[in-house]
Order: sequence, then C-alpha cells, then structure tokens
Amino acid sequence: MVACFIDCLPSTAYCILLIYYSRMNHPHKSYLDEYKISIDKLVPLTPPEIREEALKYYKELSENNDSTAKQIHQALSLIGRKEFPYRKAYDELCAGDEEQRLQVLVYDRIDESVKKKVHSVVQHGVMLDDFVSSDMFEALEPEERLQIDQAILLAEDTLDHQCDERAHKKQQQYETLVENWKQESSRLQGLIDNLRAMGDQDQKWKGEIDSVCDRLEEGWSIVERDPSEEEVKKELEYWNTVLHETEE
Repeated sequence: MVACFIDCLPSTAYCILLIYYSRMNHPHKSYLDEYKISIDKLVPLTPPEIREEALKYYKELSENNDSTAKQIHQALSLIGRKEFPYRKAYDELCAGDEEQRLQVLVYDRIDESVKKKVHSVVQHGVMLDDFVSSDMFEALEPEERLQIDQAILLAEDTLDHQCDERAHKKQQQYETLVENWKQESSRLQGLIDNLRAMGDQDQKWKGEIDSVCDRLEEGWSIVERDPSEEEVKKELEYWNTVLHETEE
C-alpha cells in the first residue's frame, strides 16, 4: 500500500517521505528526539547562526541511519559549548525574577479557583515547572491541568519577549556578560585540555585519561549538566599523583 502511494508522488514529496520514514526507523531515534527538543529550548537570545548550525547537524544525523550515538552526543556538545555563554548571560540578565514574573502571568490566565490551588503549592517555594511534574498536579481535574499548561505556554512566550526587550535596553550589560562567560568556557575547556595532555606523558594511562576527558566534555552538551570546575580539578590532582607515582 505504502509502495503504491510512493509511486504516485512527485519527486520532492517522495524525498520528504523517505526522510520521514528514515527518521522513524533511525536506530538512535530517542537521542535525535532529545536533540530536537534541546534545539527548541535554546534561549531566545542564542545567535541565529548557532541555531542554524544545530539544525544542520540534526538534519544530517537524522537522515543518515549509520550515524552513531557518539556522533549525536558530539554534535550536542559542540553546540552546547557555543550556546553556553549566551544561556548563562540570559540567565544572569533575565532569570533572577523569572519565576515570580511567570507566576504573575499564569495567574492572570487561569480561573480564581485554579489559582488558589496553584498558589497553595507554590507559596511554599515550589517552582511552577516542578509543580506540573508532580503528583499534586496529576491529582487536579483534567480541565484544570489543561488550563494551567496553556497558561504556562503563553506566559513563557511573553517572558521571552520581555527578556529580549530587557537585553536590548541593557545591550552593553548583556554583551559584557556574554564575553565573560565565553572566557569562562574557554578556561574550563583549557583545564580539560590540560588533563588530556597529561595522557601523552604515559601511554599506559592515555586511554583512561581520554575517557575521563570525554566524559567531562559531555557536560557541554545542551542536554547535560554544565562542566564542573571542581570535578575537573579533582581529576587533574588525581592523575598528577598517579603519573608522578609511575615515574618514581
């Protein structure tokens, strides 16, 4: 049936359908889905060229059934490191009062009875995102959950516009924050590079050190926790001790 349908399609539609089916059957579809979701969640102030590059890699990886999980994670890490300064600057500039502004916008869009139920939870310091992921949210009536979900979606869109406006009004401050976080990402990567270079001192340990560095660099991925300076320094201290003991 599908084959007969495909035979009737124009060449362009045929190609699109083939791509669709290849994505449906990709051996690492779950990773690709995670990648696509992460692209959709890039902060609004991420430069368009980074978003376009992320989409380019996604398209190439999803259309190639031979692409590996490692290649997908490498693409996530590459884009994540480029996005890192903009996300951090965005958070520093906009996220300080974001939860409070989000709650105000959501309250304006839901019924008073629903608002009381939400407020009874978030007044104790629970964030809205955590609330909607909890059993308490699931205990609400379906129409109440729908009302809250829709209100949050609309509120988040408004917040994005507010942050864009705030960044434009404080352009110099935002650019300074981005530059500071670029330097910070370079410094963290430099520490990881130093650790990787230590593997060249002794081939016995090179493979293990490279594996540690690969794991640390996964922190750049836009779906992982940011690289930890404390963790990198602990690894540097540990392997410095190991290599010096080997020399002795």
